[in-house]
Amino acid sequence: MMSIREMQYFLTVAQEGSITTAAQRLNIAQPPLSRQMKQLEESLGTRLFVRGNRKIQLTEAGCLLQSRAEQLLKLLDNTEKEIKAIETGTHGILSIGTASSSGITILPAVARIFHTQYPNINFELWEGESVRIIELLNGGLIEIGLVRFSFDTDTYESIQLPKEPLVAAIHRNRLQQLDNAKEDCLSLAQLADMPLMIHRKYEAMITAHCQQANFNPHYLCKSDDVMPVLAWADADVGVAVVPRAAMGLIPSPNLVFKTIVDPVIEISSALIWVRNRYLSAAARHFLTLFTNLSQSSQPSR
Repeated sequence: MMSIREMQYFLTVAQEGSITTAAQRLNIAQPPLSRQMKQLEESLGTRLFVRGNRKIQLTEAGCLLQSRAEQLLKLLDNTEKEIKAIETGTHGILSIGTASSSGITILPAVARIFHTQYPNINFELWEGESVRIIELLNGGLIEIGLVRFSFDTDTYESIQLPKEPLVAAIHRNRLQQLDNAKEDCLSLAQLADMPLMIHRKYEAMITAHCQQANFNPHYLCKSDDVMPVLAWADADVGVAVVPRAAMGLIPSPNLVFKTIVDPVIEISSALIWVRNRYLSAAARHFLTLFTNLSQSSQPSR
């Protein structure tokens, strides 16, 4: 099998048309180069050169080999550049997992800036509940996951996002049932007689707060996603209790969002990755950007 060095030597001879000048260009002695070309012809079983007094001419086989060698060496050079680009994080694919509505509300702004800075990095998004995102991380199918529940800090490194309050998505027809309907907030107790629709992962937390407020909540609907409960709230089926980031998921003139206070019920989110596991340069760039944007969005003290 022809080696890369043999292809490089052959191309130099073909370009120079002379063993002597090719040897000078390659900074090697002329006799070893002549032997290399002779051995190459013998290994291929055909003549590659017509040796004249002043200039070497390529045979038909030599012309074919020149064309193929140029293509192969160019492909090799491009491959090496692409591999180095992946290592530096300017090319490649970044796999991210996101829980529920988080990918719609939290990631797009970061992805837009990241794509501007690294236009040759493509995304692969995986969606699911936080438990599934953890499974995808552990299985190596994604490098970074956005989750909305507690996790093992010994296993995962993280960037904590600011805590987010729950809000009530209420159809305008129901506002008359509330006191101070013009306010942006409502107390948890004001939901005591409302048919509530929630993501079931928040059930225990919401129930505990309601019981502390001296009532048991009436759950009309529990879902594995916030989109259905928002759609049902838009249809005036009940009142949806969702994270504040979900407010823009269903643009509708029918829905009014009010932050739940007295008490404020907050949820936590985090961007996580497996501790002590190799991260691609693209993933490291993304985490750096995410950290910088998160810090810049924090209010100054």
